[in-house]
Amino acid sequence: MKIGFFTDGYLPQPNGVATSVAASAKALRDRGHNVYIVAPKEPGYKDLEAGVFRLTSIKVSNRPPVRLSLSLPEKPLREVLKIDFDIIHGHDGGTSTLLGWEIAKLKNIPFVGTYHTLWNRYTHYILKGKLIRPKVMEVASRVFASLCDYLVVPTKRVKEELLTYGVRKPIVVIPSGLDLSLFKAAPKGFLRKKFGLGAKKKILLYVGRLGQEKSIDFLLEVFKEIFEKEKDVYLVLIGDGPERKNLEQLAKKLKIADETIFTGFIDSKKIPKVYADGDIFVYSSKTETQGLVVVEALVSGLPVVALNDPAFQGVVENGKNGFLVSENSAEFANKIRQLLADKELRDKFSSTAKLAAKKFSAKETAEKLELLYQKVIAEHRAKKFVKFRTKIADLRSFFDLTERMNKLKNIISSYSQMKGF
Repeated sequence: MKIGFFTDGYLPQPNGVATSVAASAKALRDRGHNVYIVAPKEPGYKDLEAGVFRLTSIKVSNRPPVRLSLSLPEKPLREVLKIDFDIIHGHDGGTSTLLGWEIAKLKNIPFVGTYHTLWNRYTHYILKGKLIRPKVMEVASRVFASLCDYLVVPTKRVKEELLTYGVRKPIVVIPSGLDLSLFKAAPKGFLRKKFGLGAKKKILLYVGRLGQEKSIDFLLEVFKEIFEKEKDVYLVLIGDGPERKNLEQLAKKLKIADETIFTGFIDSKKIPKVYADGDIFVYSSKTETQGLVVVEALVSGLPVVALNDPAFQGVVENGKNGFLVSENSAEFANKIRQLLADKELRDKFSSTAKLAAKKFSAKETAEKLELLYQKVIAEHRAKKFVKFRTKIADLRSFFDLTERMNKLKNIISSYSQMKGF
């Protein structure tokens, strides 16, 4: 198949959408499909793989870094329009996705969309939440879904929420997949060497945006409780975002600044090395659709301690590869202490984590997407055939009516001649 991925979230952006889109594209290519990616141009970044079309873009946010493509009449867009796609797959609802929908309509081919992000949880990034309210984003989500022949979501939790918005299009649950091979053989030592971390100290690791929606202030409160009794431990926060300064100030206030490491942005290619140095992965977000960083941690063999959010059910197996905890800093800290004190338990969780993460491989995602594409294409062709049959029937009806009118006209003409009219 010739598959078009239209997305505003793509490499080198440090987010789950970019990671999963790249992994799914690679896995589909490995299955023999031609996958073309249409995404915003990223200044200074050069794509290594073929089939990527970068459109002129504008920056709409620094933290997190977000660019939206412009549908200008330029060479990349003209090249995209020449491709005879079998199906177009839009990822989230940005300008690239809308362009994909327009091309699908133009070429009369099916359009599938993936809803990666719960949009109503991120309105604070748009003029600090003063311009757009969560309810508006729920309406926007419903409109996006209405454009799709089928809507793909990563978890059952997202499907259930979209149904409450009034989405009526078919929704299919397909977890976002990762290229697991990137995380299995990553060497140790990158973090400790780069940031001068003691070899004997344990590392509590967080990877993700430093944003309000991630509740990292809660992690700092938890770490304060841990550090009061456990001195040989660091909290390492990988990533950047609008809350960084506030979090750095909070760390100073809690007197844990020396043991709390803010690394800033780290290139996605080095992230597997980051996980290799971690001992326990800690996560406090309550706004995830799936939480791909949690999956990355599990693939890397890290036990996970996270808030008990529906997004992690079926990902983190409580008491087997990690702990899902209520939003209580004392309880969260106790679970971390339990793992820090028990190497045998950490090793047991680590082994289970690697096994559990296999179901989130990009290979499995690609297989499910392939089946969905085949189904949607078949249904679309069937609809086209029905429309064709309807048109033929309409034409036959027209000609039948014309023939009857001609017969009636001949009868009237004959009658008129008989009467001498």
